Amino acid sequence: MKKMVLLLALLLFLPSPAEGIGGGMQGDSGSVPKVSYIKPEDGSALDLTGKDSVVFEWQMVPIPGGGREAYKFVLFEGDGYLEVSSLVIDPRTFRAEVPADKFSPGSSYRWYVKQRDSRTLVWSQHDSWYFEVIKK
Repeated sequence: MKKMVLLLALLLFLPSPAEGIGGGMQGDSGSVPKVSYIKPEDGSALDLTGKDSVVFEWQMVPIPGGGREAYKFVLFEGDGYLEVSSLVIDPRTFRAEVPADKFSPGSSYRWYVKQRDSRTLVWSQHDSWYFEVIKK
């Protein structure tokens, strides 16, 4: 009987999956607000002649229910198969900078940003924005 009571007591004090145990697979990513992008604009053509870097910016959006833990910025060349840059960014930062030498003229790129809820460890869903580099 004592073992049963001890087991029940342990189960009561264990955190539930929604409290954030593990690698962030719990919860519903639809419950974490998406990030809203600013630049470079979707469908834009960038001339990088004389530029040292490309700056990516997004706006602050509603904070997830558990608070914002971080942003994740990801940049791909082409249709999203060749990763150019991936950064986990401080939750108070709304920009990422990528050196211009990572880009090729005539190539297209897709980028996205998502935010992570600090309580559930769930990342938001995301939209991808597209741009093309025309000169360098």
